[in-house]
Amino acid sequence: MIGRRWRKILGWTAGLGLTGLALGAGGIAGVFWYYGRDIEHVDVSVIRDYRPPQVTRIVARDGTVLGEIFSQRRTLIRFEDIPKHVVDAFLAAEDADFYNHEGMDYFGMARAALSNIEAGELRQGASTITQQVVKNFLLSQDRTFERKIQELLLARRLEHALSKHEILELYLNDIFLGHGRYGIEEASRFYFGKSVRAINIGQAAILAALPKAPGRSTPIKEPARVKARQVYVLEQMVANGFAQPQEVEAAIKGEMELSPATEAVQAGADAQEFVDAAREFLLAKYGEERLDRLGATVITTVDLQVQAQARFGLFEGLVALDKRQGYGHKIKPVKPKEQAKVLEKGRVPLAIGAVVPVVIQARTTTTPADAFVAKAGDSDLLVRVPEGTRYDDPKLTHDEQFPAGGVTMVTISALAGTPEAETAGAPKGFAAGIIGSGPQAAVVVAEAKTGEIVAMIGGDHYRRGEFNRVLAAKRQPGSSFKPFIYGAALATEKFTAATLVSDSPEIYEKWKPTNFEADEYRGDIRLRVALTYSVNTIAIKLLDAIGFEAAHAFARAAGIQAPLAENLALALGVSEMTPRDLLAGYLTLARGGSYLEPTFIRAIDVQGEERWTPERVAQQTLRDDVVFVLTSMMTSVVQEGTGTGAKALKRPVAGKTGTSAEHRDAWFAGFTPDHVAVAWVGFDTPKKLGKSETGGRAALPIWLAAVKAATGDLPVRGFVPPASVQVRTIDKRTGLLAPTEVPQPDGTMAPPKPEEVMEEYFVPGSEPVDVAEPAALPAGDALLDLYGDGDEKLPSDQPIAADSLDPVPAPEPAPEAPPNAPNPRPKGSLPSVTDEPD
Repeated sequence: MIGRRWRKILGWTAGLGLTGLALGAGGIAGVFWYYGRDIEHVDVSVIRDYRPPQVTRIVARDGTVLGEIFSQRRTLIRFEDIPKHVVDAFLAAEDADFYNHEGMDYFGMARAALSNIEAGELRQGASTITQQVVKNFLLSQDRTFERKIQELLLARRLEHALSKHEILELYLNDIFLGHGRYGIEEASRFYFGKSVRAINIGQAAILAALPKAPGRSTPIKEPARVKARQVYVLEQMVANGFAQPQEVEAAIKGEMELSPATEAVQAGADAQEFVDAAREFLLAKYGEERLDRLGATVITTVDLQVQAQARFGLFEGLVALDKRQGYGHKIKPVKPKEQAKVLEKGRVPLAIGAVVPVVIQARTTTTPADAFVAKAGDSDLLVRVPEGTRYDDPKLTHDEQFPAGGVTMVTISALAGTPEAETAGAPKGFAAGIIGSGPQAAVVVAEAKTGEIVAMIGGDHYRRGEFNRVLAAKRQPGSSFKPFIYGAALATEKFTAATLVSDSPEIYEKWKPTNFEADEYRGDIRLRVALTYSVNTIAIKLLDAIGFEAAHAFARAAGIQAPLAENLALALGVSEMTPRDLLAGYLTLARGGSYLEPTFIRAIDVQGEERWTPERVAQQTLRDDVVFVLTSMMTSVVQEGTGTGAKALKRPVAGKTGTSAEHRDAWFAGFTPDHVAVAWVGFDTPKKLGKSETGGRAALPIWLAAVKAATGDLPVRGFVPPASVQVRTIDKRTGLLAPTEVPQPDGTMAPPKPEEVMEEYFVPGSEPVDVAEPAALPAGDALLDLYGDGDEKLPSDQPIAADSLDPVPAPEPAPEAPPNAPNPRPKGSLPSVTDEPD
């Protein structure tokens, strides 16, 4: 009887228990259904197409990192490239049973539940790596019951959609590991200075220790705490069979092996022009949205040694110019009357970036060592002279270089009463300024064979995002453009290097171009001589004879893409172009007429894509014989003419100086058989560089330093003429064939004197056939009477660039006309110019 009763009781109890379990299961199922309604549409497989923000690295040709482009510092790495001990370290630290569960760790969940009940709040989540991936990729970071239920449901789905390796790859590439670094590859580069592929087990444990509190506990911020956590991870690796005790013993007992990188990429600091240029190229090729997620490695063409030496040469060239012209140098006290005039001139509202004259004041005990105080009108300024800049003379103290009562120009950097002024260290009520308003410069060097740009200097202290004058400064090239006029004339085969043209004045629609020596002309001279000494009148006569179309065609074929003037001033280089534009044209000449676009990028590597390389096919756009004769003429510029400073290179150089009107721009462009380079000097807001600052004086030294760096110890090579080029011995006076014998004072016959004859190059079919008569005028067709027919071309109002022989002060500009004043020059005419020397 009793047994039956107990059986009934047990039956009822079991029934109630089963009912409770059923109700409980139903309740749990209901909860999961209720909170899972909002995620029914979620396709977890889309995670496979994960494209997070990544770092794009710009590197030099030798692999040195120049700079990085990123919104998040992350570099993706494939799972198969991750060392096993790195994976094991993260499994030991975060989810040792990862390969055995289906997304949920039930025992861990039970432990977390008990801990949360005991604490009375949600402290532990018992999240597996799969759950963390779901939370980071598909859900919010909110710590709520609803989000946790959804996380569990999606974790199961994710385990069926992706492999374990794929889930781990997502996790290890996405996690934040401190100091702005996301993913194990970027973190390894930061903390250890190398790829995660190369780290040891102790370093792997450091990375695995960071996900707990990456914003607070890092090896740099809290090394002791991270060390303790590293030891824990290593012990867990042993406990879970991921490592043997002897493998981790040294790491546990030893110090953390760190080689933290600096935020700035120091090795490539001298080549930020290439970083900016590469970024602009990537934006144009891939678009801004994709750039953020590209994760590319851009291999540039820069040679860092050449870049550094070229930058130093540019800096030295500008310092020398500053000292010659007194920009921030040679400052001496002036009389009170002169000081008053300067103060009156500076009595204007100050503005950021404005360049104002100041009177230097006496130093006080509170004046910083790298600064001086000055007045601009009624305003007080603290003017910084940063150490190592071109205005800091190491041989002088600041009191000696900037004496009280001296006058100089200052660029306003911050207004009085602003946080910027306070940051600059200016006393209360003081504005802040930077010494100097001198000219800037740019130089670019390319290999003649490959067209690769090995150095590109956009300014004396170029920084990321600044104005790169190589690519963006459009200025008049002056006479450095003349070779394209001469080349076009040679290409007609009506002109040769030996052709005589009259250096004489002509008037074109009331425009009378002149050479430097006003009203002095050389008479009949050969074209080689005219180019050597940059004779303006002859360049204009050549252009008038061949026409604008021929000149444009030759320049375009050489690679000049800038808009070109359609008036006779084109011959004097009035068409604005960048140093890079001019480099392209000179590169074609250096390559014997073979056009190859200059490039600053060798290749772009994007993970999962085929390597991109620039499509650059050389094309013979100009005749090699014409280009060689022109090159030979340009070597005379260096050997005898306006570019003799380039002889210091001690190897064959073909080049041309250029100085625009009123010495506003100074250029030297030239090439050796191995390299081509262009240097420019001028103010960003065009104005006179100063007395005698020509291309040969201001720009050529910068060019020389850059090309010296590029050529190094390369073997000396000469310019080799094509087989078709003809060589003749000519009479220098007439340009005709030299006679074998000439009469002597004693009535005998003898060979002409060596200084009276020379070997000249000719395009086949254009060589002279007549022999010069001793002491006779040239034969009728030797001197081309280009202007006997009275034909005139119509030039425009474009300003004139100029170039000449001997330096003199530039003429003062005419007073500026009032607004809306009528043009005093007749339509279609050009102003008179005084030729400026190189």
